Formats: sequence, structure tokens, C-alpha cells
Amino acid sequence: MGQNAKIKSNVTRKGKQIMTLHLNGMGTPKTKSPRIEEGTYMARIVAIIDLGLQAQTDWQTGEPSESKKRVLITWELPTERISITDEDGEVEDLPRWISKEYTLSNYEQSNLMKLLSGLAPDIKDLQELLDRQCMISVGSTSGGNAKVTGVVKPPMGMDVPPLENDSSYFDFDSPDEDLFKSQIGWIRQKVMDAENYTGFADQWV
Repeated sequence: MGQNAKIKSNVTRKGKQIMTLHLNGMGTPKTKSPRIEEGTYMARIVAIIDLGLQAQTDWQTGEPSESKKRVLITWELPTERISITDEDGEVEDLPRWISKEYTLSNYEQSNLMKLLSGLAPDIKDLQELLDRQCMISVGSTSGGNAKVTGVVKPPMGMDVPPLENDSSYFDFDSPDEDLFKSQIGWIRQKVMDAENYTGFADQWV
């Protein structure tokens, strides 16, 4: 998810084992904008979207591999800005967003556990990551698109500006209609394409 609309939700603003989002146990205007340049940025986690059980492909062979539970984590970058025209024709100056998918696994070498060990090793639920202050590194995919390559805590004494958008948390097992509808189209479709999708959004789109 490269860019955002303001998301409203009921979340207050401000060995290998697969796990649920609990670690113990948006429509937006079409806006073409330049990619986020490579570098290091202040950020806060603004959204966590449970994508359900997703089909996977082996990156070496291109063959289907074991399906995995996936989650999309999105950061808000206060220093990177974009102008978006809303449905009333008003132009808003908003912070850029950038996202990364993670496999839900508590294997210590998984990308998710590396993220948690660096930011919040003692949390019990991914929802506790919302509004977490970070420094993120942005690199490039083979196709030249921006991607998150690293996430660490800010240096001591650095205070990342507060979120300008409401934080949001979508739970695949307890879906919220308004929050689902607020996601951009490809995220809604990915949730509905999950192998364990039960049809909860069929009447919402």
C-alpha cells in the first residue's frame, strides 16, 4: 500500500509455528505519486491488516508452496508528504504511507519476529504495535518500486511526530465492515482471496 486516505476505525488513535494476530495463542482517490526514495525515515505504525491464509509461490522455482497466514503492516512517514483531492474537491496535505507483508510465524528467524525483537519484544498482541515509533529503511525491489528493508527503534531522545491519521486494525476472524470498506481495492480483494475466507464481505462490496 503506497498511499493512503484517512482511515476511521474503532481503534483508539494515538521450530516454526503459525500464530494468529494474538501472539499468545479503504476506499481512496486514485492518486499517482512518485515513489518514496531510498533512505531512512522517521515513522509510526498506522495500520495492521490481517490478510488471512494466503497462497504462496517459491521464489526460486515459481512453483506453489505451502500457504501461510499473512499480515500487512503500514507505516506513516511524517516528513514525506502528498497532496490528495478528496470527494469534495478539497486538497489535503497528508503524510505518505508504505507497507510490508509478513508471515505470521513465531520462528525466531522469521521477518516478523525480527521486527518484534527490535521494536517491542514483550508485546502479546500485534495490535500493541499501533502508533509505535520507528526508523525505517526504504530500498528498491528488482522492479524499482519502494520497499521496506529495515525497521528499528528511533535513536534515544528522538520523538517521532504523532500520527495524523487514525490507526486501524483489521482482524480477519472478527471483521469490521466499515474498516474493511475503508481499505483500498487491492487489499479488500486480497482479503477476499484468502483460502480461509468465509464470505463475510460478499455483501459489503
